[in-house]
Amino acid sequence: MEQQAPEIIFAVLLGGTLIIWIGALLFSSEVLRKELQAITLELAAMIAIGATLGSLYFSEVRHFVPCEYCWYQRIVMYPLALILLIATIRRDKNIIPYALTLSLAGFGISAYHYQLQLFPQQSSSCGLEASCTYRWIEVFGFVTIPFLALTSFAFISMLLLSLIHISEPTRQEAISYAVFCLK
Repeated sequence: MEQQAPEIIFAVLLGGTLIIWIGALLFSSEVLRKELQAITLELAAMIAIGATLGSLYFSEVRHFVPCEYCWYQRIVMYPLALILLIATIRRDKNIIPYALTLSLAGFGISAYHYQLQLFPQQSSSCGLEASCTYRWIEVFGFVTIPFLALTSFAFISMLLLSLIHISEPTRQEAISYAVFCLK
């Protein structure tokens, strides 16, 4: 296998899965939507575990030195993978607010890290051991490790959000916000 083949395979799988999932939700029948929602938690867990294993592959097998923001993303993704795995095994949807909080935090960190790579002339707080602007991989001209983390966090967030619906408030008087409930 070529040295960059795992990165290409991971990028294509993640992008293809995202496109298929969005297409299925937007253009599918109600029956297919319900079937897909039944496995949403499992898909989120698989993406988080895949991202965790991918980060370990890059650091332990390929010997890429993680920068400061890579570590922040790992700090969010590793427990997220464990929480989603346990929730999938237990069929517990009560963890969704906690997992969504972690996923959105990871999304923010990854977005900031990715824009650091896009605009490297900015000053950042990264150390000398590993630069936050260095691109260890670059697939298709734009897919880097922070981009892979960004899409993983985005996809997990979308999946978790799809398990939440907005219901009407239970109060009689008018209020200007909605109440979120788990399906």
